[in-house]
Order: sequence, then C-alpha cells, then structure tokens
Amino acid sequence: MPPTAVMIGQPATCRRLARQLDLLDTPPIMLGCILVDAEAADGAADLPVLGALDDLEAVIARRRPDLALVSLPATMPDLVAAIRTRLRRLGVPDRFMPTLEDQIAGIGPRTQIDLDLTQLIGRPARRIDEAAVRAVIAGRRVMVTGAGGSIGSELSRIVSRFGPSHLTLVDRSENALFEIDRQIARRHPHLDRRALLHDIVDAEATLAWFETLRPDVVFHAAAHKHVPMMEDHPGAAVDNNLFGTRSVADAADATGVDRFVMVSTDKAVHPSSIMGATKRLAELYIQDLNGRSDTCYSMVRFGNVLGSSGSVLETWARQLRDGGPITVTHPGMTRYFMSIPEAAALVIQSAALVDPACRSAEVFVLDMGEPLRIVDLAERFIRMHGLESVIGDGGSSPDVPSGVVRVVFTGARPGEKLHEKLAFDAECMQRTRHPDINIWVLSRPDHRYIEEIVQALEPSRRSRDATEVAVTIRHLLPEMVEPVAA
Repeated sequence: MPPTAVMIGQPATCRRLARQLDLLDTPPIMLGCILVDAEAADGAADLPVLGALDDLEAVIARRRPDLALVSLPATMPDLVAAIRTRLRRLGVPDRFMPTLEDQIAGIGPRTQIDLDLTQLIGRPARRIDEAAVRAVIAGRRVMVTGAGGSIGSELSRIVSRFGPSHLTLVDRSENALFEIDRQIARRHPHLDRRALLHDIVDAEATLAWFETLRPDVVFHAAAHKHVPMMEDHPGAAVDNNLFGTRSVADAADATGVDRFVMVSTDKAVHPSSIMGATKRLAELYIQDLNGRSDTCYSMVRFGNVLGSSGSVLETWARQLRDGGPITVTHPGMTRYFMSIPEAAALVIQSAALVDPACRSAEVFVLDMGEPLRIVDLAERFIRMHGLESVIGDGGSSPDVPSGVVRVVFTGARPGEKLHEKLAFDAECMQRTRHPDINIWVLSRPDHRYIEEIVQALEPSRRSRDATEVAVTIRHLLPEMVEPVAA
C-alpha cells in the first residue's frame, strides 16, 4: 500500500507538487497540505488544506502521515531547516522537493540546506591570502585535473576569481566536466577556458595536450580516493593515482610548466590502505622529479573533506532522512576534517608559498586542528538537526522515542586505520608565512628506487589479481602498516 503523506509549502509549490505526484504510477496517498503562511489559505481553495505551520504538531498527531514532502524556494533555507527539524522531532520522515524554478537554476537540496561546518568541526574556517594567490594566478594559464571532483571543482571556481588568462578543466567524467564548465561559464562568461574530456593515464595524449595548451600552473586533483573500493581494485588505484600522476607530472616537466601542485592525503602517511599507498608512491615520484626538473613541484596534504562526494555527511544525511540509525565504523576512530572551500583555498595558497630553489619537492601540510572522534562528530551532527542521539548496536532496530536517533558501530572497513597523521615526524615541520600551512621537510628519494617502483608496478595497472598487486605494493613500500581489525 502506498505511504500516506502531507505536503508542506506555499499554495503554488504544493499545487505543482500535487500535479507532479499525480504522474507517478503509484503516488503516495495525499492527506493534504500544510501552508507555511496562514494568510495564504484564501488563495488555496482548490487544495486540501490541513492547517498552517503553527498547527504542524497538531496536524501530525491527528493525521499520522508516513511521510512529509517539503517544497519551498531556495530563498527560504532557514525555514526549510526549521520545518525539517520539527518533523524529525516528531519522528516523521521528510523529503525535500526542490521547486521547478530551483531545479532549472541548478539549485538542489544540498545547496539549500547546509550545516554550519565551522560549528560541526568546532574551529574557525581557514583564510586565504588573496594578494599572494593573485600573484600566482592572474594573467597565467592554469590547468586543473580532476576538475569535476569535489576538490577539483572548488579549485576551478576559486582560480576563476583571480583572473587567469586561460583555464583548462580536465576530467574523464563527462557529466562532472559538463557541470563545472557550466558553472564557470555562468559566473565568469568572459573567462577564456576549455573543458577537456581526457583520461590523464594516457601519457602520450596528456603530453600532446600540454604541448597544445601550454599551462603555466597545474593543480593535480585527479585521483581515486575511496579507501574500501581501492582495496578491491588495487590495479585501478595504481593506474590512476601513480601512473596518472606520472603522466601529468612528466608532461609538465617536458613543456616547462612553472608550478605543479599535487593534492595528496593524510592517508599517505604510514599508509594502511591501497589508496593511501598509491598516493604515497605518487608523492615519492613527484619528489624525485622535482630534483631534476625546472618545474617547481609540491604537494598538499589534508585529511577528510566534509561535504565532498561520498563523504560521511552524505551518508549520515541519507540515513537521517530514512529515520536512522546513523552508522559509525569504530568507537575509537579519529580523523582530521575540513570543508571543501577551505581545503581548495589552501591548496591554491600553497602554490604561492613554493620556494623555486627547493629541490626536494615541498610537502605542504594544512593545519586542520585536532583530530575528531567520528562518533563525537556524528552526535554533533544529530544535535545540529535538533535531535538527540543514543548509542546502540548493530542488531535489530529497537524502538526509540521520537526525536532520538541511534548511533551504531559497523566495524572498520578494509584498509582503514584508527588514527591518521599528516606527517611522519612533527619535529621535521617548518612554519610558512601563512599561519595555517606548514612544510614537512624531507630528503629527496633515491632515483633508482623510484625507477624500481615504476618498473615493478607497470604490470599491475591492468591486473585483475588484487592480492598479487597488494603484495607488490607492500613489498615496494615497507612503511605501510596493517589496517585496524574490523
């Protein structure tokens, strides 16, 4: 039997939503609508009005719907958030239904209803030195690889603000590339740019594009990032994270790129996962190349990025919409966190801090504050939605009071560590002129070792034998550690 539902919105949004629902093969059983403005009832004679927003609790208690459909314009994010909080306190699952106008404008529920990430992380956002960044970007040809991803797209948006002479957006995902190109075109219609649908692992084609486009500055954000998935597909991680980086870095060297910044991760420090290991191998390749190239290579390390594609907030938001529980892998697990805008801004900032005389390839480490326990973050996330949390277990779901969400532990995933670090040795850290960026000082790796890595892993790029590839990586990277037991 279809679920019963109430609509919450303005007369116009409820009317349009009702027409859309009528087109479904099995629409929900509509009990009526709750208007956010009581005075608007006079213009809603054709709608089954159940009451105004002030009557929400009484209407829910009387009609007991299975679902609430909230449809309001993007100009009312605070009202939408308040309504959804009240519904969750009442124990009613809700769905946000964007208006047609907002859908056409490309504004979805993620941009309309945002958490205060500063409050969630528990520290102020990091700032950018705009004058220093402008000196690196303005009037120069800039390329961003992985431009359609969470970090790459934000890098592209920030670069666009600082007046590059040309911007090349590189990604192998057609939809992701189309979307970031559309955004840049709308915000900066006069910016000379090119959307390049290209897979960076194709070294010959990558070099040809570099010879054609001649970038001055390259931000390399293309990578496979999902830890458990790369455990199952280590060959893909080697191909994209190591050999894709090699392809772009070699092309930058061959065509005289001025500055090359690679986006890395805290998971490259004593890696326990295939993803972290391949990013560490890419770092080593960059460090070696920097010592024999006129291009200034550097890397930027940071931890988990909240709000990025596939991040924990997406999972929790979906679980909360479904009524819970919220899942956490391990009660003791900690991570460093920052938002997408501050991560991308500080990646660009690091390009302005590169010392051209440095021959070991600087590793910039972003100050991400103290690591947070994931379970503490989950409980804070729940409270910010106006709800309470209770620690449960992974068994059958017991009844919990309305307004209470269970937090359950599911066990560490393949390749995960309990705690991440941003550098191997804190004593080797040096301050920069930017208060939120440090440099991890390290020696240049032996070139013969890098050649051995490349030669040994070349056959792994297309291998389907996950165990064999993982054994090879562990042999080449003895600094790897064992992941936490589930």
